[in-house]
Amino acid sequence: MEPWYDEGAEAQARAYERAQGLLFLGRFALLFALAGMFWGSGASRALGEGLRRHLSFPYAWPLVHLAFTSLAVFGYEALLFPLSVRAHYSLEKAYGRLTGGFGEWLRSYLVTLLFEIGLMAGGFTTLVALMRVFPSVWWLLATALYGALVLGLGEWAPAHLLPRLRPPRPADDPDLEEDLRKLGRAAGFEMTGAAWWDFEHQEELESVRLVGRGRRRRAVYSEWAWRNLSRPARVFLAARRMYWLLNRRVRAVQGLQLVLAAGVFLGGGWMADWAARGRGLPGATAPEAFPFLVVALFGCAAVAGMAEHAVARWMELRADAFALRYAGGAERLLECLREEFRQEPFAAEVPAWQVWLLRRQPTAARRAARASPRAPARESEGGGTRAD
Repeated sequence: MEPWYDEGAEAQARAYERAQGLLFLGRFALLFALAGMFWGSGASRALGEGLRRHLSFPYAWPLVHLAFTSLAVFGYEALLFPLSVRAHYSLEKAYGRLTGGFGEWLRSYLVTLLFEIGLMAGGFTTLVALMRVFPSVWWLLATALYGALVLGLGEWAPAHLLPRLRPPRPADDPDLEEDLRKLGRAAGFEMTGAAWWDFEHQEELESVRLVGRGRRRRAVYSEWAWRNLSRPARVFLAARRMYWLLNRRVRAVQGLQLVLAAGVFLGGGWMADWAARGRGLPGATAPEAFPFLVVALFGCAAVAGMAEHAVARWMELRADAFALRYAGGAERLLECLREEFRQEPFAAEVPAWQVWLLRRQPTAARRAARASPRAPARESEGGGTRAD
């Protein structure tokens, strides 16, 4: 069987992803090294004492933390600016993924930098405020805030807010709607129709969302999926999404994320506090302890992320098996992969270190291999009819 992708373009994409992965890991390692230098050189103590002298009025500690974190993040990004140029400009130009000039890229980089500084400063100041005001349960409150912002808005906004702000265009495809109804009856859903998003800048949208509540759902496709995929492939994508909604699988994965986030906050906060007190500071809430807090939280988050990504990759393979059982054979999956590759070439297979450290999705080569007739989907992949 001929490969479903262009081998030359795939080799280029594989080299690009490897280079970007190494740069990402390099930046992550330098975060730890620079945090150690920031503390060991005495710069952290000097900056904290200087800010307290200049902001000495009562209850000035939030401003001290905001200023400290903003300056620290700016210094980190300034030192790593050459790597940013390499990762986000030079490599993008070399592999034909960026068309603008350096000046245009630099303006975009500065806007992103200001946003990152504000986000980091606000996030860490909020975290320290919780630690100071609620020393016993701060990590539970931080987890709840994380769940509301990251999981709540991440799932709620595309499913409920976006359809109100950007009403999708009706599909006007009776055959597709009938196929979706048949699929829904087999999987335990009541499909009420199909539609597609008709607006610009859909880069972050999923190929399909099942909008609605409980068993009543409507399939809403991205413009890319609507214009490039055949009707059977669209049904296949809807079946994959149904798998996530059956038996509250989405909620289970989100629950795992919340448990891991709680562990990150509790463990990272404890380690940072222990390290800070060992160096003569009053605890992790001192501005000077920011290097300890960064290293502890980001280190714990990296370990938790690897665990969550491993579960997500396993679930994605099971979603493929579910769709193969209810919505067609391997040719449907290969069509989806082929069209995604035409839109933007990607690596079909990558080394194991990239999968375990960086990927939430299984590789396309593994997905295609699992869908081959020699590896049929097991009957248990269907797994229940309870809709979330």
